[in-house]
Amino acid sequence: MTLLCMLCAILFAVGIYGVVMKRNLIKIVIGISLMVQAVALLLLGLGYAEGASQGIFQTIGLITMIGGLGVMSLMIVTAVRLYQKYGTFDISEIRRLKG
Repeated sequence: MTLLCMLCAILFAVGIYGVVMKRNLIKIVIGISLMVQAVALLLLGLGYAEGASQGIFQTIGLITMIGGLGVMSLMIVTAVRLYQKYGTFDISEIRRLKG
């Protein structure tokens, strides 16, 4: 079980690195996706642990994966629309956004 937790922590850390250190929107979306999948993997792994309420952890893990895929598709669409408008995926060059 600790191996699974360490794997999920490493996967989550790689996702945070991608979000914080990269300037490309697609790489940021991939980093967020890695973080969501790390949480879902941890929840699914907890479902297999002895003495745990298996059904609830697996259900929450699957819901997390499906929700993460929906959010990721919306982020990809937004990134493509920003590319169409500004001609770049670099977030440092997209300064004209008004919020």
